[in-house]
Amino acid sequence: GEINVTVNKTTIFNADPTPALVDERLRKEAAKLGADAVILARYGTVGIALTSWGSLDGRGRAVRFVE
Repeated sequence: GEINVTVNKTTIFNADPTPALVDERLRKEAAKLGADAVILARYGTVGIALTSWGSLDGRGRAVRFVE
């Protein structure tokens, strides 16, 4: 299934969100669904929002391998 995540920089002192952090979050969300992998990962742009100093969106498709 399709999964969407957002990694936020909650304070000015935190590190900027990176695609690697988004990948980690995508894998965790996929595991919650019982998936083995994430394919077709796509990343948004880093932006500042009202509630964070920066955020990076990610999307992907969680898949489970069947023998």
